[in-house]
Amino acid sequence: MSGPGGAFCSWPKVFLFGASITEYSFRKEGCWGTLLADYLQRKCDVIVRGFAGYTTWNGKQVLPHLLDAKLAKDVVAMTVLLGSNDANDKGRNPWEHVSLQEYENNLKEIVSYAVSQGISSDKIILITPPAFHIDQWAEFHGYLGYSDGGRKNELTSQYSQACLRVATEMGTKSVDIYTEMMKKEDFSEYLSDGLHLSSKGSHLLFELLKPIITQFTSHLPVVWFPFHDRVDVDNLEKSLLNSEN
Repeated sequence: MSGPGGAFCSWPKVFLFGASITEYSFRKEGCWGTLLADYLQRKCDVIVRGFAGYTTWNGKQVLPHLLDAKLAKDVVAMTVLLGSNDANDKGRNPWEHVSLQEYENNLKEIVSYAVSQGISSDKIILITPPAFHIDQWAEFHGYLGYSDGGRKNELTSQYSQACLRVATEMGTKSVDIYTEMMKKEDFSEYLSDGLHLSSKGSHLLFELLKPIITQFTSHLPVVWFPFHDRVDVDNLEKSLLNSEN
């Protein structure tokens, strides 16, 4: 990164990678990415690389096209949130289903690739797939004649546990939103449609991520340029480009 008076300023980055819950993370409901970006104002850029419907198999194919060593050198934290689609029943939804063992292997490959580009494993956060609410999903899609579409919370639970196993084995951080959601008898308030996070669910995920992200970013300065009340109006260029804050 370059400070005041230097050339281009390259901000530290938090890299969010996953499927639809990541893609929608700047939406009104699924706003956990927005909350992170606001929390990290003038410290980090939050980069969202989410792809609705993707599984870990899709994810490991596209990640090399999204993350390279040049980008990785500025990444202070990376989240990986995949598994809700992998956890489809093979008989009902074979085009998205990824077996439990393959899911674990794919997650390991994703972590290994990120490490190979220069992101240390302890700066990677594996997030479990959120709990799935079958009745809410069926109600939300009822006008289309959908039922569970091959999704069951019992399957999601297995993939959630697999995600935590990979985190332990690979030395990454982990966030277990599945277990936190299941502490509530009616966890549907955390979901907008039975699968994707509501605003309340997004705030829950943000609060779970916050202490880890704080650990990674607390040493970072507020980025380079001075606060407005410290700008010398009589010498704008000097005060803007030669100030610590």
